[in-house]
Amino acid sequence: METFSWSTLIGGFAFFFFGLKSARGGLQAVAGNRMRTVLSRLTSNRFLALVFGALVTVMLQSSGATSVMLISFVETGLIQLSQAAAVLLGADIGTTATVFLLSIHGLTDYALLIVALGLLLQGMYSQRKTKHVGGILLGFGLIFYGMHLMTTAAIPLKENPIARELFSYLSGNALHSLILATIIAGVLHSAGTIGIAIALALAGTLTFEATLPIVLGANIGTCITAVISGANSNIDGKRVAAVHTFSKVIATAIIFPFLPLAGQVINVVSIAVASVVPLFDPGVAGRIVLAHVIFNAILAIFFLPLLDIVVWAVRKILPEPQHKEEPFGPKYLSHAALTTTPLAFAQVKLEILRLAGLVKDLVDGSLRMFSKGLDAAEEIERIETEDDKIDILEKAVRFYLAKLSSENLSEGDAKRQMALLSIAQDLEEIGDTISKEMAALARKKMSRHGIFSQEGWDDLRQFQKLVCENMELTMSILAHSSEELIAKLIRHESHMDGVEQSLRLQHLTRLNHALKESLDTSSIHLDILASFRRINAKLTHVVKMAGEH
Repeated sequence: METFSWSTLIGGFAFFFFGLKSARGGLQAVAGNRMRTVLSRLTSNRFLALVFGALVTVMLQSSGATSVMLISFVETGLIQLSQAAAVLLGADIGTTATVFLLSIHGLTDYALLIVALGLLLQGMYSQRKTKHVGGILLGFGLIFYGMHLMTTAAIPLKENPIARELFSYLSGNALHSLILATIIAGVLHSAGTIGIAIALALAGTLTFEATLPIVLGANIGTCITAVISGANSNIDGKRVAAVHTFSKVIATAIIFPFLPLAGQVINVVSIAVASVVPLFDPGVAGRIVLAHVIFNAILAIFFLPLLDIVVWAVRKILPEPQHKEEPFGPKYLSHAALTTTPLAFAQVKLEILRLAGLVKDLVDGSLRMFSKGLDAAEEIERIETEDDKIDILEKAVRFYLAKLSSENLSEGDAKRQMALLSIAQDLEEIGDTISKEMAALARKKMSRHGIFSQEGWDDLRQFQKLVCENMELTMSILAHSSEELIAKLIRHESHMDGVEQSLRLQHLTRLNHALKESLDTSSIHLDILASFRRINAKLTHVVKMAGEH
């Protein structure tokens, strides 16, 4: 009689879940740029959205992670709730990819070989992409090895009276098995929960029929991640979590009474699948995996035509809340998106566009600080207040980007991270130039009761107009990077040099003619030109960074 080993069981769990994490990290790093491309192609076509959800979930190795990503998308207005609902159905299908590997006959026999190959790629090659591929292989190898250890450790439980009684109870109480599996999947991982069920079934401690409630519970449990994330989001984020949970619970409620019949159907289907797919093992592991696949396929087929009704019901259950004033802060930087680098970059880009909008407002209003009367004082105060908002957003972007793990970033992503950081800092420095340097010049002019000559004022407005045009061009480039627009702004940079020199010469001419207004405000006039010139140089650097990455 074999002796039960806690260390083997716990070690198997550890290898299995560490393998899931490693495979997920490697897949995200390798597929990051491709994921961005897939995101850009998301349309209102429900079938395409479903396919998108399946593909992204294969990359993320978690439908919970996909739902968290969708919460962020809907929360920030990137996609509609109905689109997100279709993606979620695809995400449920995507979760079956990893689990399906567990049904391939004899694959666990090569687990350590796959681990060795993964370690070899990670240790012998310096290229990040090769290292990430090594991480994927290492992860899947550990998943298979962890499954082997869990199965080995569970075999002696058949002879343990307490364990036999526990598993007998769970086999006879499907509802309790479902609830327990829901909790485990919520805490751990849906694939992990199904992996545990497979290990117990292979060890002979659970029958195939007894694992069916566990499969249903694992599918419900994966919604818990989305519910937790949605609780901290706006109403649209909560609705995404509700749609995911609602569809799973309804499907489970419909299927649950017919589990015995479902088991018989799967027994027949598994033999048919094995005849078509030679690698598929029609044994208990394959049948458990097949149950997971069929459940999510039925879920998609049933709910895809009914999404409008589901979305309508969720909107009724979770209506729009009454609007209330909230303190100023970042709008798009979702903490949940940090686990998905392309999404995190997309969120930062949106926040930078918002930041750039505030900077544009300061550039537009910069000369109003030098107007006559009380309007100038009010404008100085307004600009200083707006610059505080710019500082808040720049700091938020900086800390958000710092949270991205450098170990999981590809070389291209690491450069993009630095480019986004540089862009945010440049925009913040433009705000400081206006709110600090130019505001100080405006106060100096007010204290001296200085007046610009009409010619001098017209020159300043002409130069500001050119800077404002370049600011608008910069915002267009940040929203939709274009080599043509970038080249245009760089040409403007050279043109601005000539314009500034021309305006300085005109000012010196007025000084030579001893124009009183020009004499009184000469240093202020020249400093304003210099400030606008520095602002334009920062804008040029911003678009260069945007163009390179």
